[in-house]
Amino acid sequence: MSVLIPLNFKTMLRKLHIAEHFDFFENGIIKGLSTLIAGLTALGGVFAALQVAFAREDAFYKKSLSSALTGDLANAHQARVSLFTFFWANVSVFKYLGDESKIEAADKLQQLHKTYKSLPTSAYQDTSGMMTNFLQDCKSSEWLPYIQSLGITYLIDKMEDANVEFKAMYIDRSVDKEHVADIGNAQEVRAAVDNSFDTLVEAVNAVWVSNEIGAKDPTMRANLIAVRDIIEAAIHQAQTNLARRKRHKTPDSDKTDEGTQTPDTTPPAPPPPPSGTQNPENTLPNGPDTTQNPDGDRPHVLDPDEHPPAGE
Repeated sequence: MSVLIPLNFKTMLRKLHIAEHFDFFENGIIKGLSTLIAGLTALGGVFAALQVAFAREDAFYKKSLSSALTGDLANAHQARVSLFTFFWANVSVFKYLGDESKIEAADKLQQLHKTYKSLPTSAYQDTSGMMTNFLQDCKSSEWLPYIQSLGITYLIDKMEDANVEFKAMYIDRSVDKEHVADIGNAQEVRAAVDNSFDTLVEAVNAVWVSNEIGAKDPTMRANLIAVRDIIEAAIHQAQTNLARRKRHKTPDSDKTDEGTQTPDTTPPAPPPPPSGTQNPENTLPNGPDTTQNPDGDRPHVLDPDEHPPAGE
């Protein structure tokens, strides 16, 4: 009754997407075998080792939030930069459209702008520091009266809130990156799970042989058969998912740049001469032993998988 593992099984596991790999073990193996393994004490240790390895993989992917956090971080950064830009757009409006006192205030504030004009294009941490200093200046006795005269002090509070939110998110992402680094890398984590599964399958087969040679316990035999069925069903489902994905992908060699079937590049045969006329001079008949256009004279047709020569 050996559990039948396909020869390309390890390669198959490596090809599974993150969610597919998770589902294979979480729903196909871990949940599927938990109840049965409880009645097979000989397999308890190796199954527990698989669960530990899989829990580590689960923790790794839950902590691997860098892409999501990076997107949120970019949005938070853009929010504070946009508020900074809006602040100075308001100052510029008063410089040209305000009364004399507002024009004077706007002119004075332009000196402050020169100090922080590189803020929108700076790196995250540079922007955090510059924004903090800028807000401190805005609240100082030197610059606050001018800002108050323009009626845009509310933007100071909004920029401060946006900067605080960004800095907190930046710290969270840094902490998550450290946690992920502590757990390991994706290849190592997945390999540990796959190797634990190999060990489990070997143990199942060994217990089957031991029972058949020794006690011949019918209950154990039935449980082991159920274990085999669950494992093979999970493998078959994973194979089906991979095959389905492959069917929906057309090989590059079957496509042109436009995605259509590769056209026939053989030059068309010339039309036959009108009946009753001779072949014109210098025109070869299109007989079976002659070639209208020898292969060597045909224009080069670039294969989709071929790198173009220099200059093409």
